[in-house]
Amino acid sequence: MKLSLYTCVRNGIYYDYHVVEMVKHHLPLVDELVIFDGNSTDGTRKALQGLGPKVKLFSADWGDPQGEEWFAGFKNIARQRCRGDWCILLDPDEFIPEWEFDRLRQTIETTTFPIIQLDWIHFYGNYRVYNARPSRMKWAEYKYQVHQNLPEMRVWGDGSNVRLDDLEYEQTVAPERFVCHHFGIVRWPSRLRQKLRVVGQIKQGTLRWLNLPGFIFNLLPYNWLDEDFLPDLAIYDGKLIEPVRRNPKEFTRDGMKLHRYLLKKAQELQEH
Repeated sequence: MKLSLYTCVRNGIYYDYHVVEMVKHHLPLVDELVIFDGNSTDGTRKALQGLGPKVKLFSADWGDPQGEEWFAGFKNIARQRCRGDWCILLDPDEFIPEWEFDRLRQTIETTTFPIIQLDWIHFYGNYRVYNARPSRMKWAEYKYQVHQNLPEMRVWGDGSNVRLDDLEYEQTVAPERFVCHHFGIVRWPSRLRQKLRVVGQIKQGTLRWLNLPGFIFNLLPYNWLDEDFLPDLAIYDGKLIEPVRRNPKEFTRDGMKLHRYLLKKAQELQEH
């Protein structure tokens, strides 16, 4: 049984996606790792070259963003490059923990279902803080990202999930579930604010009219103490993936400000 992982990235170093760490982390899990680079101009392609024979890197223009279905379009192109019996769809800031690798491979080899679910942990600012109530802000709590490599399987919607045409998920998703650590809100605050704005404009179809130069976001970076999210944040005391243990600075973008904030808040509650 051959397993492929496919991901898509454009200017991943500039947008602080942790993409090199993501690729290296998953190489022991898969038999090939397909990367569709959207003609990056920031050195991302060079950084990904030479990571090993499993890496299949190709580049092309992703075309003009025209709503959220644009994401599914280039991800399906990457999916079609996969040669594995099974595939994993991941963005460059998503990590399946290494302690899930063996169980995931075993499940793929024995399951009769064509899709496997990943349950998400959304880290926020650093590797010790996460969003404990993602549904309140309509963040995904799980996604369908591991799938059998079938001709009728496709990435759909905003490019976050796969599905089999004309079949309900209840008929296709295995009962076994696996964890995914998401570091999309662990990036430099200027690039985070820029990324959130760009993605929002793409989904609304307004990017070409409202796009702003990057230096604007350097002057007005993301505010880690955003009142909209603070009530949902909690300290993460679970297991850390190997890239975090090896290089915690790479997964810290707020100077641990939020971790200190939550510790102080917990202490104040105890005192009262």
